[in-house]
Amino acid sequence: MGIAALIVVGGFGLALLSNLSAGVAGTGSAPYGTGLRDLAGSFGSLGTNGQSGGGTDISPGYTEVVGQTTVTMSSTETATTTIPEGDLTGNSTGVSQGSPSSGGGLIEFSSDLAIRGTAPQQLASAVSALAYSVGGYVAYQSTYSNSAYVVIRVPSDTYQATLGKVEAMGTVESLTSNSNDVRVQYTDLNATLASLRTEQSALLRLLNQSSTINSTLAVETQLQQVNEQVNSVESQILQTKTLISYATINVTIDQTAQQTLPTMTLSASPRTGVAPLSVTFNALVKGGAQPYVINYNFGDGFAAQGQIVIHTFYSAGNYNVTVGVTDQEGNTTGAWTMIHVTAAPAAGGLGAFFGNVGNLFLNVIEGIVEVAVVVLPIAAVGAAIIIPIQRHGRSQKDVRQSQ
Repeated sequence: MGIAALIVVGGFGLALLSNLSAGVAGTGSAPYGTGLRDLAGSFGSLGTNGQSGGGTDISPGYTEVVGQTTVTMSSTETATTTIPEGDLTGNSTGVSQGSPSSGGGLIEFSSDLAIRGTAPQQLASAVSALAYSVGGYVAYQSTYSNSAYVVIRVPSDTYQATLGKVEAMGTVESLTSNSNDVRVQYTDLNATLASLRTEQSALLRLLNQSSTINSTLAVETQLQQVNEQVNSVESQILQTKTLISYATINVTIDQTAQQTLPTMTLSASPRTGVAPLSVTFNALVKGGAQPYVINYNFGDGFAAQGQIVIHTFYSAGNYNVTVGVTDQEGNTTGAWTMIHVTAAPAAGGLGAFFGNVGNLFLNVIEGIVEVAVVVLPIAAVGAAIIIPIQRHGRSQKDVRQSQ
């Protein structure tokens, strides 16, 4: 009779464990639903002095309370688990099943923003203060002498506004924004968690039914593995809920290169002289952002552009030469110099006398040459005519006298 009773009770227990394992597998989480079936053989021989283990009858509609865990078993042995937020020891974990209260869709928002500013450390502090002011927090922050990196998480409904304020803190170098719909992922995690909690509840019942050390150790080992899996899934759910409720903004801050304002030194050579006076100007510019645009105004109605220019002043006077420079960033500076031009001096005194004498002598020479050029040919022609006539007259006179 004892052997027959053992066979009947063992068969009933095996059938119960098989149904329970099938119910767990039906939740869509096969990797976590195999432990109970593995333990079925062990619990077929639970008990002392040949008695079968477990005297608790689990029937449809049976409800068992273990600690703070309430398990309601339906007629098909699939569990509808209602576990208060907490682990098996009653410690709160802050994770429960259901959709996060993120104001609608299950969407994660994130942005990677790179900006430049003159003081990265101060900008990092400003970004952190902004996160706290909108109800968010700083997830990570590191600062260096010329750069900083800050990761902030802000409520999803303030994401766009906060991102715009961070952009306005410096010069935007790059911006990448992403959105990720985690509806399927979140649903799978909750289904997995429900399956694991069902297995937790069944293992707890089996642990209460255990009457031997070996069976107790076997159940506790399996229960520990399931508890670890529950904690892992709960952490993933909590992280997902956090990323849905709080958008992530990664801010990289680099220091803006310090640029000095342009300065200019103007040189002119010569600065004084007799008209017409040619002056070489050189506008030497330092600092600022190249290229430069250099414009000259010579004060005599003329202008020019370039670093080195040559200008000729044809009239006597004092000329205020101004030069202006504009760099690539629009910064300007200027310089000026005075150029004194005098007229050619008039001759006077003894020098003027000798000058006049010299001019008169030159004029006389020029007159003589001009007269000689005109008169000499005429005189030569006259001589050529008169001389033969005179000679002919003399010869006739001599003839008369000899007769």
